[in-house]
Amino acid sequence: MNLRIFDSTDDLIRAAARAIVDAVPPGVATSIALSGGSTPKPLYKMLGESPWREELAKSPITWVVVDERYVPESDPQSNSAMIRQTLFANGMSDGHRFLRFRTELNDPAKTAEEFSREWQSLGLTDLDLILLGIGDDGHTASLFPGTEVLNVEDRIAAAVFVPKVDMWRVTVTKPVIRAAKQRMVLATGEAKKPIFEAMRNGADYPIAVVTRGLDATWFFVDRAAAPAR
Repeated sequence: MNLRIFDSTDDLIRAAARAIVDAVPPGVATSIALSGGSTPKPLYKMLGESPWREELAKSPITWVVVDERYVPESDPQSNSAMIRQTLFANGMSDGHRFLRFRTELNDPAKTAEEFSREWQSLGLTDLDLILLGIGDDGHTASLFPGTEVLNVEDRIAAAVFVPKVDMWRVTVTKPVIRAAKQRMVLATGEAKKPIFEAMRNGADYPIAVVTRGLDATWFFVDRAAAPAR
């Protein structure tokens, strides 16, 4: 496990911002997928401001939403709205594109199909970088333990009803995450420590399933989340 441990969340966020900018070659078209949640929110805000915004503006980037709660963009729970309000608070740079899940279609399966169609129309193949988080139950994206979406191997995106949160969600699938050229996982807080320790012992949490055996995966964690050595 490629583990980077930081003394504070602020240190983690700054390092993640630097790593993302460094992963984008100047002038080279790049695809970056972003997860929702509270942990990456300050990261996106940082990337949307100087000097990071200007650095990222040097390259054509397709920003992709990793997963979405099935709510309108006007809902505070919307991942795409959070990304717009932080990363794009000062506008989207020329040459940048944004692929989100169109929940306004009011049909989770159709939304996943439309996302896949747009993915292909934009010419996307394997993502260059995907940013992930970890839930206290070991889920990542909207791949929750025990849900059928974990078995989907033939689609870019899929809809899934998650009984734990009593909500439909839409998400990129396991093969999309595993095919990405790089994976960056952010985790903070003591609740994540047992997840990491169980992963070291072979536990099949979704975050383990999508990262296991892939060297180009970096875990950025604070000391509270870091497993015992």
